[in-house]
Amino acid sequence: MLRIILALFATLALAAGEARGTVLLTLNGDLALRPSEGFLGGGDPSLHEVTTKLRDALAAGEARLVLDLSRGFSGGLAAAEEIAAVLRERGPGTSVACLLDRVGDPALVIAAACDEVVMPAAGVLAVHGLAAEGWYLAPALARVGVRFHAVASGEFKTAPETFTREGPSDAARAEMRQLIEGMDRVLVSLAARPGLDLAKARAEGLQTGSAAKGLGLVTQAVEPGAWLAAQPTPLRRVRFGAEVPDLSSFAGMMRFWGQLLGGDSAARPARSVAVVELAGMIIPGEHSMPGDTVADGDTCALLDRLRDDRRVAAVVLRIDSPGGDATASDRIHHAVRRLDEAKPVVCLMDGVAASGGYWIACAAREIRVHRATITGSIGAFAMVPDLQGAADLLGVRRHVELAAPHGALMSPFGWTAEREAVYRRVIADVDDRFRRLVAQRRNLPRERIDTLAQGRVFTGEQAVAERLADGLGTLASAVARARAFAGEAAPLPLERFPKGSGLAARLGLVDATAFVPGARRIAVWADLARRGALILAWDGVPAIR
Repeated sequence: MLRIILALFATLALAAGEARGTVLLTLNGDLALRPSEGFLGGGDPSLHEVTTKLRDALAAGEARLVLDLSRGFSGGLAAAEEIAAVLRERGPGTSVACLLDRVGDPALVIAAACDEVVMPAAGVLAVHGLAAEGWYLAPALARVGVRFHAVASGEFKTAPETFTREGPSDAARAEMRQLIEGMDRVLVSLAARPGLDLAKARAEGLQTGSAAKGLGLVTQAVEPGAWLAAQPTPLRRVRFGAEVPDLSSFAGMMRFWGQLLGGDSAARPARSVAVVELAGMIIPGEHSMPGDTVADGDTCALLDRLRDDRRVAAVVLRIDSPGGDATASDRIHHAVRRLDEAKPVVCLMDGVAASGGYWIACAAREIRVHRATITGSIGAFAMVPDLQGAADLLGVRRHVELAAPHGALMSPFGWTAEREAVYRRVIADVDDRFRRLVAQRRNLPRERIDTLAQGRVFTGEQAVAERLADGLGTLASAVARARAFAGEAAPLPLERFPKGSGLAARLGLVDATAFVPGARRIAVWADLARRGALILAWDGVPAIR
């Protein structure tokens, strides 16, 4: 009886507009668009899952929302920007606090959208500015007699330098510098809030609780357990990932087994906006590993199915990819265009949509970016392995008879001026096609595209200024734009694609590389060595930390 009375009072209080308590969300991992799936599912939460749960929590009418970023949060600037945008959408009545510990500069973007920012008194923050990091493997490869030769479409198409140089070229250094400075301007702008002395915080590098409070990084240093216990009650913890399966009945066990084998098979709404997430390196093939690779085969098939799906009113294409195979990128580009002829497609770029990723994005009716998106890198390159040094080290000799002048063109042994000329001709043709496509789709003069190409990269802000994108946006605004294009006035539920892969894929019954994280990426480079060369619209974007 007492429980019924308390529940009644809580219901009446909510109806009167009084919030009920505190909801706690713990954000950990890098909040990728498509995190790698665990063997039985789960793993780190995706950005989509986090923002969806966050909106639900804000709509629940609680007095307090607490974001715990002290348990391994490592999200990038674009993810932080999306989360902060959701927080700023909140109505009156719910205050938001965040708990920081062992986090870097991107967490400050989320903190700027909160009413209160706290950290453990014994904790440490690592607010020291951003850095762009590149690695160079040529000296290590030379030790085993392996070299790579690259033919690129412009001096700023510097991805091959990882394999061909001991350090960055002057062009690569300049491009890294302008990129990191652009990203830093975005960070400083997004993190700004009253009392924050970011410049001084960076001068110190690491900050303890007392120092962080003095610098305005946090409003107070606390003992987390006592601070959390002092929040309005009751406390509700939001959990990410799949719910605990019901194994108490035969039907529950069969349902759980079906989910393991088939992946995400939830009932579909009668009308929806499809959110298609393309995350990872773009490759030729039939089977994608979401979050790791985007294969043209199943991706084009998915887009063609959505074109004919009467339940889907519009599509938001979210891209987080540095690019990949040029032919695969072009096939997906045209599949997006076929889809857009039937129903509107709006592209939202997340952390990276460069090179082949931008190639695909240009097929959409409209492109929206985060301020911290990395995009551009219009161009292509071929990289050819040369194993002649390894053969010499081992004392292996080879003899080749040619039936035609270029019979050994794809051989991974030796490199000649004649072979280089062939690749340069092909790269020039692919690059010209890429530039013509961008000029046509973005309605820009070819001369302007020639200036923006050669592998140059841009932040989202810079891309909008250069008209490579139509404007800034988040998932919510991209969905609203897609609905408007479709003439759908009322909000519609969202459907994420591709669906979860299920246990069959994780067992390797669908794809033999499913077990090994990053195995598909390794397979691509192994294929490069086997076939001699790939024409890549790909950008080795330096790690931004």
